[in-house]
Amino acid sequence: MSCSYCLILLIVLALAKVIHPFSVAPQQGLPPEFTRWNVYVVNGLSNRTMLFLHCKSKDDDLGIHNLSPETNFTWSFQQNLFRRTLFWCYMSKDNNAHAAFKVFWQDVLLFHKCSWKNCIWIAKDDGIYMKDLFRNSDEIRWHWKPGLLQD
Repeated sequence: MSCSYCLILLIVLALAKVIHPFSVAPQQGLPPEFTRWNVYVVNGLSNRTMLFLHCKSKDDDLGIHNLSPETNFTWSFQQNLFRRTLFWCYMSKDNNAHAAFKVFWQDVLLFHKCSWKNCIWIAKDDGIYMKDLFRNSDEIRWHWKPGLLQD
């Protein structure tokens, strides 16, 4: 590799660190771009209620799933180098309530709650919860909206 390529690479890496400094260091010592992330969506609904689920990103449609009670849908990925990885999901229960929301995005607080590896979302009777692994607690993030999402 020529010296000019080395210099350009060094400048790009230095600018990346200045433009996007880390405010909280991950526990494993790796930046988020090099972490293998796992997202779990759990059916925590009562009364044997099925959960309809459709998750996707700009590049990947993860398909439609009907989750039985106490089961989950999981996927793994690495965040892109430009820190623009975004996944979102649509859920519905009993054909009378729905929620649509982001399940992974560039956010240090999210990374902290996911313990820099595992983001866990739980559908419960009153809404959608995120598991805060750092505090070992479930936080309600969205309430169910009546009806189904209309296009």
